[in-house]
Amino acid sequence: MASVRLENLKKTYEGGKSVVNGVDVTIEDKEFVVLVGPSGCGKSTTLRMIAGLEDVTEGKVFIDDKAVNDLPPKDRDIAMVFQNYALYPHMTVFENIAFGLRLRGFPKNEIEKRVREAASILGIEELLDRKPKALSGGQRQRAAIGRAIVRKPKVFLFDEPLSNLDAKLRVQMRTEISRLHQRLETTMIYVTHDQTEAMTMGDKIVVMKDGFAQQIAEPLDLYNHPKNRFVAGFIGSPAMNFFEGTIAGSQNLVFKEQQGSFQMPVPREGKRRLKSYVRKKVIMGLRPEHIHRPGSRLPKGAKVAATVQVVEPMGNEIYTYFSLGKEEKQYTARFDAAVMPIVGKRLDVLFDTSKAHFFNTETEAVI
Repeated sequence: MASVRLENLKKTYEGGKSVVNGVDVTIEDKEFVVLVGPSGCGKSTTLRMIAGLEDVTEGKVFIDDKAVNDLPPKDRDIAMVFQNYALYPHMTVFENIAFGLRLRGFPKNEIEKRVREAASILGIEELLDRKPKALSGGQRQRAAIGRAIVRKPKVFLFDEPLSNLDAKLRVQMRTEISRLHQRLETTMIYVTHDQTEAMTMGDKIVVMKDGFAQQIAEPLDLYNHPKNRFVAGFIGSPAMNFFEGTIAGSQNLVFKEQQGSFQMPVPREGKRRLKSYVRKKVIMGLRPEHIHRPGSRLPKGAKVAATVQVVEPMGNEIYTYFSLGKEEKQYTARFDAAVMPIVGKRLDVLFDTSKAHFFNTETEAVI
């Protein structure tokens, strides 16, 4: 297998359009790394530069500590799985999986062995004689993955491979890809815009925005310790709530929401960091699961008067969207399903102040 290293990777198209702006990432041998971000953030372009499908404007791509910028894709020992499956419609599944091996002149018995082995891993042995039009979306994706597996490459690249599948099948396939990684013990780089896929699949996640890597960390580290407002809002579903306000006080600091809807004490661990922000504007972030119903026993909490706007029952929990005072902006809380909040009614909620994040209003970096 292989490690992959990107050094100051940049991509600029004609006309000066810059889509990747100096990305530095090290992907260890056998690691599963996910590039995640909104559309247009540069994640797929980064993957295509690793594959050799896009020229590198500046910087270096290393595979096993060997610079591969000038190597064509066929010589990089990588295999790529695309979003659109890219199966030949006139060939059977067996022929599609075997196609790359035949081009490389593998003997017939070795091709047979590798295709059967890949089909067994993916559970598609009975589909080998079918053509793509006779397959479901999930079966086509398995065939595309099988075509990559038989190559036995150093690195697997996945470019949003599940985005064409329905929700239930996406969950099933992401589990199968994770299991495949454990079984093959190979280096995998996976691109997606779905933060749930990123959190559940990756050993390490690269969060991208506007061509920059905003943060590189393990999933739970990203969730619990985001470096800036973008990462905090992008990772987690429903998204983190953000409140604008100021820091007041001298010894006992408090956060005052700018509309005067509430104020809450600054947690002890945040006082040292926020001391220099007294009388300055800051942004406070609080995840929906850290907003509780009345009666919750919190070691540190702030009671806030809210008005329920929308209620979404999810089965085991309820997403409750609420506003504060005369604000039109909506915020989100995750409650258990014991009692259904009433739309239009006042609801006193409790903010768990010990879980609050604070961000600089100008740089949006975490304080």
